[in-house]
Amino acid sequence: MDRELVPLAAALAVGAALYVGIAAFVWRHRRAVGGRSLTVVLLSAGVWTLGYLVELNAGDRAAMELWGDLKYVGIVLLPPSVLSFALAYSGRRRRMGRLRVALLLVEPLLVLAALAVPATHDLVRSLPTVAEPGERLLADVGPLFWAHLVYSYSMLVVGFGLLVVGLLKVSRRYRRQALILIGSVLLPFALNAGFNLGLPGLAVVDLAPVGFSITAFVLVWGFFRFRLFDLLPVGRRQVVDRLPDAVLVLDAHDRVVDSNPAASLLVGVDGTDLVGLDVLDVVPAIEPALRHLTVLAGCRMEAANGVTVDLEVSVSSLPDESSTPTGRLVVLRDVTVQRDIERRLRELLDERTRTIATLQRGLYPTQIPDVPGIDIAAVLSPAEVETNVGGDFVDVRASGAGRWTLMVGDVVGKGAGAATLTAVARHTTLALSALGWEPSRVLADVSRAIALEDDGTDGPRFCTMVLASIEPVADGAAVVLSLGGHPRPLLRRANGDVTEVGVPGHLLGVLADPELYDSPLRLGPGDALVMFSDGVTEARRDDEDFGDSRLAALVAQVGGGTADDIVTAVVREVREFGAQMAIPDDVAVLAVVVPSSKLELGAGGRVGAGALAGDRRGADGACQRHADHVGVRGVQCNPLVGAAEQPKVEQR
Repeated sequence: MDRELVPLAAALAVGAALYVGIAAFVWRHRRAVGGRSLTVVLLSAGVWTLGYLVELNAGDRAAMELWGDLKYVGIVLLPPSVLSFALAYSGRRRRMGRLRVALLLVEPLLVLAALAVPATHDLVRSLPTVAEPGERLLADVGPLFWAHLVYSYSMLVVGFGLLVVGLLKVSRRYRRQALILIGSVLLPFALNAGFNLGLPGLAVVDLAPVGFSITAFVLVWGFFRFRLFDLLPVGRRQVVDRLPDAVLVLDAHDRVVDSNPAASLLVGVDGTDLVGLDVLDVVPAIEPALRHLTVLAGCRMEAANGVTVDLEVSVSSLPDESSTPTGRLVVLRDVTVQRDIERRLRELLDERTRTIATLQRGLYPTQIPDVPGIDIAAVLSPAEVETNVGGDFVDVRASGAGRWTLMVGDVVGKGAGAATLTAVARHTTLALSALGWEPSRVLADVSRAIALEDDGTDGPRFCTMVLASIEPVADGAAVVLSLGGHPRPLLRRANGDVTEVGVPGHLLGVLADPELYDSPLRLGPGDALVMFSDGVTEARRDDEDFGDSRLAALVAQVGGGTADDIVTAVVREVREFGAQMAIPDDVAVLAVVVPSSKLELGAGGRVGAGALAGDRRGADGACQRHADHVGVRGVQCNPLVGAAEQPKVEQR
């Protein structure tokens, strides 16, 4: 070997060793974006360098021919591998399918095939048969070489151009890094072009392998060691290593440049090995959040320990000093326990809803029976809108031949807790009334039943109730009523006079032997009896109660209409009056009207239904219309209307 080639041979030997060492380093990070293609780049340049080194040191023409051909394995593979790396690192990896990769290899394989076939070998390169004494053999190139040169340079220009443009697009602050990359890329280009074009000083030996050694060092050391980015300090200021949430700092192409221990634990990859990986290769489930730059709830993935976890993903931009986004911060919060609790709560809510529906069917009548010659209507409006189960109850039931039982009651408490007490009071009353007992005797036994009932709590358990029996007679109705601690009903006579009726008695469930009284009444044509719970008179506006006087005046005003008109007006006025109450009370109203003539029973025998088409005049319509008018939320209306057709009650 000529002495002047000793420095070149030494440089080539160092370059070959450098390629091998760097390739081993990159292979350790082959999961990183572009890791495999960069390994091929390094190995291709290494083969080129090694082949050229042996070619320079070959002692005969045959050895030079052989190693000169072998170095082309690296030469032809280098450009497509550079392009593949650039596409991957610039975020275009998913556009590189197997077919496109195969197409990139067509030209290199054709060149190698041409070199392998003697008939076409010289189309690429050839050695002169003789040389002047002391002159080193230099290969001549054929037409296929120049075609290969144009093809290779095109791919190298596109590949390195993508890397440079990608850096410049991210931020102006990376201009220095881009210039370093441009300089390292231009060096092997200039050296190889000078050799191939026979420029003075460069035509003797091809220094391109040495130039590519420098380029490879810049690529690997820059992208994998310093990442040619300055995102790490930006992200580190926002990341606490002990944060229980997994945190990933991404560059402009969504590659991981930093992470915390929680992230490594979640994905099962050590923090140093995470660097350079595409975040979607690590946690593909967060792609929607990355695409929309938002918080993604309900994301699920399988953690490294094999357990499926629910994640809440938060994505935010990391700007530089000029507010240009240079990367993103991804926070993955494990909300598995929270989601399990939410799912359990939904299951409990569904179960609770089914239980409440069952309670409603057992506590509230679905219809009011038709009482011949008597107009009856009722409204039950619980205050607890979530359950639609209140402390008030209303019922009308046949209790014997030509005899019916009417009740309006109010138990202590609200919601499901009061429902059990309501069931005891209501069903005991219905059972005893069917025996033909007087109302006072029925209430006395109801009081004892409540006192004996033990629900496992120490709270008060009592009930108020107005219980009446009604029997239609020739000129009206005979009524006997008894009051167990309940507000006295109002009796409106046909002439408009309103009086309280009934003798007050003790609360039910408090005393062992309560004082209860029966009060007989006679209702004539045009008379109306209105029974109600204390939620009517105790409705408040500021410091003022709705009160007995206001209710009496209202009944006097509307008492000449149907039973449905009465309950509609009472509920409307009470709910409007108490619209601002912080804690509204249940409201129950039952009206009994003896029509002054048969025509007042309604066309088609429909008694008190008040359901004119398009008018919503029923108790339900009135109550809901009132709620819509005054803006009261949570008004629940359960109209109970008497009719020959026995309309069903809508529970809402």
